[in-house]
Amino acid sequence: MNPSGEQVELTFGEQRAVVVGVGAGLRTYTVGDRTILDEHGVGDVCPSGRGQLLAPWPNRIEDGSYEFDGRSFELPLNEPARRNAIHGLVRWSHWSVAERAADRVASTRPSAT
Repeated sequence: MNPSGEQVELTFGEQRAVVVGVGAGLRTYTVGDRTILDEHGVGDVCPSGRGQLLAPWPNRIEDGSYEFDGRSFELPLNEPARRNAIHGLVRWSHWSVAERAADRVASTRPSAT
């Protein structure tokens, strides 16, 4: 299996993108001859947050704790030296393709693995 998961190529006019199964992120995005996204290789895991789906938050949560709708939540501190939870919960989740066409892809919820 590819380290970044399934590779799905999408095209629309001169636009071309490759969506990966790990994190449902973009591995490549080009328009004509112009590279828009700082890409990573087909056999590589994304080395940073570029092109990744950073959901449900895109930055850092201090001490990994927050409240929402009257409930308290604790997150893993994946930047432990700074005591932060960074870049959402789904960036390393494995997503599966539910539907696809030449210009779009829909996924199922990410799996726990």
